[in-house]
Amino acid sequence: MARIYNKIVKGNPGVERFFLGNEAIVRGGLESGLDVYTFYPGTPSSEVGEIFLEIFRDVGMKWVESSINEKVAIEVAGAAYARGATVMVGMKNVGLNVASDPLLALATTRPKNSNSALVIFVADDPQQHSSAVEMDSRNYLKLFKVPALEPSNPQECLEFTKRAFKISRELKLPVVLRTVTMVSHARSNVVIGEIKRSEIADDFDLSREVNVASRLYFLELKEDQIYSRMNQALEMSENSSLNRIENEDVKNEYELGIITSGVSYSYVREALDFLELKAPILKIGFINPLPEKLIASFLKRFKQIFVVEENDPYLETQVMAIAQKNGLNLKIYGKDPFSYSKETSLLPFVGELNPTKISLALIKITHIAPKIDLNQIEGKKYKILGRKPILCPGCPHRTTGYALQKAITKIKSKTGKEIYFYQDIGCYTLLAFPPISFANVKYCMGSSIALAQGVAQTNGSLNIAIIGDGTFFHSGIPALLNGIYNKAPILVLILDNGWIGMTGQQPHPGSDTRYYKEGNFKKGINLEEFLRGTGAYVSVIRHDEGNEKEYTARLKELIYEKGLDVLEKQNLHVIVVKDECIQEYIKRHKVRVRHIDVELCNNCGLCYSQFLCPAIYEKDDVAYINSSLCLGCGICEEICPNNAINREEL
Repeated sequence: MARIYNKIVKGNPGVERFFLGNEAIVRGGLESGLDVYTFYPGTPSSEVGEIFLEIFRDVGMKWVESSINEKVAIEVAGAAYARGATVMVGMKNVGLNVASDPLLALATTRPKNSNSALVIFVADDPQQHSSAVEMDSRNYLKLFKVPALEPSNPQECLEFTKRAFKISRELKLPVVLRTVTMVSHARSNVVIGEIKRSEIADDFDLSREVNVASRLYFLELKEDQIYSRMNQALEMSENSSLNRIENEDVKNEYELGIITSGVSYSYVREALDFLELKAPILKIGFINPLPEKLIASFLKRFKQIFVVEENDPYLETQVMAIAQKNGLNLKIYGKDPFSYSKETSLLPFVGELNPTKISLALIKITHIAPKIDLNQIEGKKYKILGRKPILCPGCPHRTTGYALQKAITKIKSKTGKEIYFYQDIGCYTLLAFPPISFANVKYCMGSSIALAQGVAQTNGSLNIAIIGDGTFFHSGIPALLNGIYNKAPILVLILDNGWIGMTGQQPHPGSDTRYYKEGNFKKGINLEEFLRGTGAYVSVIRHDEGNEKEYTARLKELIYEKGLDVLEKQNLHVIVVKDECIQEYIKRHKVRVRHIDVELCNNCGLCYSQFLCPAIYEKDDVAYINSSLCLGCGICEEICPNNAINREEL
């Protein structure tokens, strides 16, 4: 904690710190007098909330919380904003979908308190590195009708955060701060400023006429939002230093100008350097509302414009509209948004950009002959060691998957019924990959339980929903209640590993409050008691320390028994599998590494080809355990049919 505090908080104005983009956002919040930060963890946004949780009491902030989901995070933040606080709420792109309902109302409100300011930090994930879908959150901006800024590097992350609070405080509108993975997780030197202390007042105005979502008040407020506050935002955008023209006086024989924003700006600079091409660049940092007059004046200077952005053609579509509105006749290149054609698009709709892709597009526009064959580089398939997405050594979900595999084989043999699996968002999603392949349908967080109901209510198959504890608290509860109410014949497996494992072991309402710092200030929720209170049929199985003996066999038999019960009695049954995330478990327990007695091993392959432990490998027709990878879960020792696996002596 001291290390994080010293890195983020300490230091005189003007000194440099080597920051992640997300760390720079934290510093920008502190330099803005931040009172409240709420969030739901999700890569690539998680670090911001984790840091604030560590330091907020020491820096004088009023409140920080990891909310149960993004909708609740927005609502907690929104009320604090309404009462006069400087507030920030953080999430990843798909989290904005969850938050969108309250945010639509919140965006229309107009707090009367002078210090009210709200920034919505949204981190997009082009290339879908750690997301269920690839989604461009900029498309929400026209729906919400709020200002938005997009930094391109860590220094801008700090400065744009401060500017976002200033704009919000002045206009009394939420401001979106949008990053992408390659900005949030980029590192560079950042010049810090002065930390500003909270200016929140004890007296505040919560007048209903500016805060209550009702037709009685909101039509007038919406007119004010659009024609007054967003009109002012447009003036700000037109005159903002966040929008700037680089190489303004440069000319080229192609009469070409470039419009870009965010991380794409950095790629453009590299591509131009590689091609030794000079071109004016309009870099847009104030991405909503776009500076129409500035863009129109830039377009008038050229016969060709290249719009460079990742994912959707958000900028390009509006640039085309501005050109048409101003009667400008020029060629605009980019993604060709109305054709949905790979042949006419110079840049892809899908995935991240890079300097090579942009260079190839510029070559098509200019016919410059590059020094090297970029098509060969772009299309080159390198022979590299492949690595599938895989669960950690010792992950409890692997044990559950293994037991489930055995149980369904037995159920199919007895009943002849089809069995379908409905996955959710979490580490256990990796059970969807071969050879286990436990996934028929997966959408978004909290959807597995409802998905299972959609088939179960129309078919006599066994339908199994797989969901984690963090995801269940996030958005699985309503679907479970729906299933109980409608007597849906499904089997629900809640894989309770105690933490939000996939994004870095953050706590949730069911986490053991003894094992994380903020737990001293929390009241944990007993998942088993909660479930029994719903009236559901509930079974709980625990894999406690020293309880490895026959655990997998007991889990297999429990799934088998309750699966048959669902088929025969047509009821909804919940099995809670309690087995802590191995990454948290090893922080408090000594690792008991296993080894294989090669004299007893007959290389049946069960441990490495069926159980799929990445710490176990085959060599010279015998299985071996990599002691540097083994985390001592002990399941391999239990399942080995030859008793060839044992604990190493301590």
